[in-house]
Amino acid sequence: MSRASLSPSRLAMYATCPRQYDYGYAQDVNAPDRTELYLNQGTIYHATIEAVCDATDVDDDADVIHDRALRMFAETWEDHCNPADYASDAHQVYQRAENRAGVNAFFDPDGGTGIDHARHSIATEVWVECERDGRGLHGKVDNVLRTDDGLHVIDYKRNTHGMLSSRTAEYLDGHLAGEAHEPERVKNAFQTATYVEGVKNESFYEDGMDTRFSFYGLLNNTSFESTPSGYDVSARGWSRETTEIYEEHYDTIWALIRDAHDGITSEAYEPVPFALISEEACSGCEYAEMCADRLAEEVRR
Repeated sequence: MSRASLSPSRLAMYATCPRQYDYGYAQDVNAPDRTELYLNQGTIYHATIEAVCDATDVDDDADVIHDRALRMFAETWEDHCNPADYASDAHQVYQRAENRAGVNAFFDPDGGTGIDHARHSIATEVWVECERDGRGLHGKVDNVLRTDDGLHVIDYKRNTHGMLSSRTAEYLDGHLAGEAHEPERVKNAFQTATYVEGVKNESFYEDGMDTRFSFYGLLNNTSFESTPSGYDVSARGWSRETTEIYEEHYDTIWALIRDAHDGITSEAYEPVPFALISEEACSGCEYAEMCADRLAEEVRR
């Protein structure tokens, strides 16, 4: 049996800094001035995609799917948007236009990636679990597509900038060795492992199925153009598949999972190597002003 089942987000926070995990999860310290703006926007486009996929049949016309998506977006924005999160009314109007442009491009009836995702979706928002050597992982899959060879698992993001790629996969070894600090890419590796292995325990998985995993950034590139009545916003999405990276760096990824998982379950929160963590992570940490490790280092300096 697993000693504990942990999410990629928890493991990634520990990989960023064990002390940050201590404050954020173990002690559950509330950090000040935490905005919900982008969390709410994520909820909106996730809910839109889920609703469209769940309502779509494989033979549905592309224009029908597109119209459905824009209608669902309007409803979910109304349900989840909080005006208090925005600096001004103009800011809210622009953000709505930007997110709508992302949904519009994704479900473009003329070749939009979302048309295929909706038609071939077999499950959305699926809770998955897996275990290796007594270390459990869990997470929620955004979408599972049926392909000719098996399953394609999708995790929707705002964008894929800076994510794990074939070009940067070697950085995982540096993080494992304590020679580099790459928590975001390590998190992408944790997510890939959790979802690739997790869907294999679901009823829709059949032995021998090919299982792929991709991130998809709905707002990977955005631009706006002035018009006589205001402006037009356009967006383009982009997919980042990490299946081959997982296969090629399997041992490294599971070693990273083991180190973070064991550190959390044994409550080992000392930030090591501190010099590297301090240089790379402290400036952006919401707990920096109260962190005893950081303050002690400042005193020593």
